[in-house]
Amino acid sequence: MSTLAVTPRRRAGRTGSLLAGSFLGAMLLAVVFAGVIFPEGYDAQDVTRRFAEPTWFGPLPLGTDELGRDLLARVLYGGRPALGISAVAAVLATVLGAAAALGATLGGRPWDGIIGRIADVQLAVPTILIALVVLSFSGSGTIPLIGVLTVGSWVLTFRILRAQLAAVVALPYIEAARLAGAQGPTLLRRHVLPAAAPLAVVALTLNFSTALVLESSLGYLGLGIAPPRPDWGQIVASGQAQLAGAWWISIVPGAFLVATVVSIQIVGDRIADLLTLPGSQDGTR
Repeated sequence: MSTLAVTPRRRAGRTGSLLAGSFLGAMLLAVVFAGVIFPEGYDAQDVTRRFAEPTWFGPLPLGTDELGRDLLARVLYGGRPALGISAVAAVLATVLGAAAALGATLGGRPWDGIIGRIADVQLAVPTILIALVVLSFSGSGTIPLIGVLTVGSWVLTFRILRAQLAAVVALPYIEAARLAGAQGPTLLRRHVLPAAAPLAVVALTLNFSTALVLESSLGYLGLGIAPPRPDWGQIVASGQAQLAGAWWISIVPGAFLVATVVSIQIVGDRIADLLTLPGSQDGTR
């Protein structure tokens, strides 16, 4: 393959990954240190500055809401539950989905059929509907939200990794490793899992972004983190009635959500590319 032919595309991909990674890094730092940036908290009210427009480079860069609360402070504090809950749920969903994919691949046709049917049944029911039913009975809270988001995302990992693992196990070098005496754990650790690692990263980032969107959707519907703690979806909902005159209350947290989801996908794809071994498609090392 010609290096000159792929250099512009790679350069563009690296630039996009750098921008996305920089945005995520800066945002995560701001979210973590929101208490230092805004020691007065997220609920400090000042009715004299109600609906203040964004000044971008002024004291109120993102403006204020109907109670005069700094919108930047609320967005940063609101990123804590949104990102934290979604990240934990994404990791749990990826682990659960990967374990299910391994069980279906190595357990033979019976286990493959059982796990596959469970996944099919869950796919037939919208995740948001499952979340609405569960949270209506359990109430909103960190643990119920993590549970709902995990259950709603593991099937994606299972579907992605199941096909990849089945293809890897059928490769000639896996059979050669078996004939050479490689047993189950060794075979998994040295041959199967490294081949599946790039797709596992893709699944993790997909789970993260999916969980983030679902968590914000539940917050928008009033089933997320309970007020007064802010949440991105909750902030979007609170500004819906003022869209005509104070558009920034809903648009700003929505823009943060979209930018975060896109950045997660770009960074995840870049990491997956870096983990892909040359020649891994045909089993060479």
